[in-house]
Amino acid sequence: MGKLSFKFHQVNSNNKIFKKTFLTHDSHVVFMPGCSLSGYRQDIIIKIYEYLKKHIDDLGISLSCCYKPSIMIKDYDSFNKYYKTLDNMLKDNNIKEVITACPNCYKTIKENSKNIKVTFLLEVIKEKGIDKELLNNYIDIEQIFTIQDSCAIRGNESIYESCRFILDQLGIKYIEFEKNKTKSNCCGSIFVDDKKRLEQIKRRCEQTDCDNIISYCETCAKSMLEGGKNSIHILDLLFNEEVINKKMFTQKKISSFKTWENRYKINNRRNYE
Repeated sequence: MGKLSFKFHQVNSNNKIFKKTFLTHDSHVVFMPGCSLSGYRQDIIIKIYEYLKKHIDDLGISLSCCYKPSIMIKDYDSFNKYYKTLDNMLKDNNIKEVITACPNCYKTIKENSKNIKVTFLLEVIKEKGIDKELLNNYIDIEQIFTIQDSCAIRGNESIYESCRFILDQLGIKYIEFEKNKTKSNCCGSIFVDDKKRLEQIKRRCEQTDCDNIISYCETCAKSMLEGGKNSIHILDLLFNEEVINKKMFTQKKISSFKTWENRYKINNRRNYE
């Protein structure tokens, strides 16, 4: 990706057209999907939000970046400047809890807004339950998947458990990388240097003979796809109609332009009622 690409991402992510927040007067809990998932498919974001609203009164949604890419390129001045806008939004609106679908957002907000409760989306889904019609929905498919654990939430047993609990409920057959959970290897996205990133993607993909990878991090999902695997996000299994109807079991590569277009569209819907 390179440093300039990271800087481009951060400058654009701090533009108000890509970081809108929608709250009700009484919102104290906000759903924050993260940049990667927002850039992937806006329909999934909307369905997750609608699912959460069934269980959480006066839920808000924030499409802000957590600005971790600035930390990755060691541009701490920019991180502090950008993150302050997110932290101020949370404080000014008396937000008590952030529910995020992104492991990097989870880690970044937890470490930098210590007065805010941060919950990973899969933990909420495990507690509230999947839709009844999805129970054992995939029990009859032949695909077996390997789980890619995100290194951003290393050591968080609750997230590991939530992922596997949901997969069991869905009827998904899965195996583990030899290096999994707390010992999981990075998907490669941690590297700013593109050569090192591609080498790590290749290295991680070669650690399993399984052709199908499930991630709970959209950045991991993209990396595994780039490495030649059939790659899917666990949220595809729950909220992507094409997957639910068993028409496909892998994401498709999308251009950087399409990613920004998706982020623009999800930010500029008429309302989130």
